[in-house]
Amino acid sequence: MPISVFEPHVDVPRLFNRMFPARSLERAFITLALFVSIAGCARMPAAPEPPPPPVTQIRVIPVLPIDRLRTENKGIPVGVLWQSLADRIKSNIFNEQMESTRLSLGPAFTRALVEALEAQGFQASVLEGVERPPASPDDIDYARIPGADPVLHVYIFELGMHSARFSLDYVPRVNLSASLLWPKSGDLIYGDSIYYGADAKGNSPTSVPGDPRFKWSSFGALTDDPKAVAQSYEVAVDVLAKHIAAQIHEATKPATTTGD
Repeated sequence: MPISVFEPHVDVPRLFNRMFPARSLERAFITLALFVSIAGCARMPAAPEPPPPPVTQIRVIPVLPIDRLRTENKGIPVGVLWQSLADRIKSNIFNEQMESTRLSLGPAFTRALVEALEAQGFQASVLEGVERPPASPDDIDYARIPGADPVLHVYIFELGMHSARFSLDYVPRVNLSASLLWPKSGDLIYGDSIYYGADAKGNSPTSVPGDPRFKWSSFGALTDDPKAVAQSYEVAVDVLAKHIAAQIHEATKPATTTGD
């Protein structure tokens, strides 16, 4: 029959010692202490991840030329269909004449980026051998890129000459996206879409006005001056490379703290 501590004449201290011998009691306290310690650790917040290392070296993924140039005139009245069709045919011919310029802009942009980054104090190099899907060569799997240093990927998505709806002039249009990231994690260090020339809205991190030297008052004046048109693209590439390098320099500056 079990003993109840509430029965009269029960020696409680002797009963406690018999139920929990000294060694068993010691193990019980140790087990309890371990349980409290583990529970406390489970409630502790995870240690913060260490900050990323400073950016000193940048690998530039070669810039690919855009598939084709585009020459647009939004100012032609809708009713003047014959003029629109004629200019479309002329623009196709003109773009074919500019084919060598189109193909050369990718390598020229890549060189300009390396030079601009070095001018900002970075060690820059061209990253050759990047795997690119044939159907979408700028859809790059960054995690497959060997090495730990950041990579810069610049992708041109619009290139050509444009005459706005309420403008008489043709001006260069170069629109692109630029991303600097850690290849293994995919974490972005810097990233923006930048609009140069025709689509620029003032001067800002995402907008770069075109060089005022390059504008043509008519489609005929544009197509008669292919050398200057090619030069306008070269100037745009140089300006954009310096702009991107300056933005990267700003994005990677060490954080400064001010005292009270």
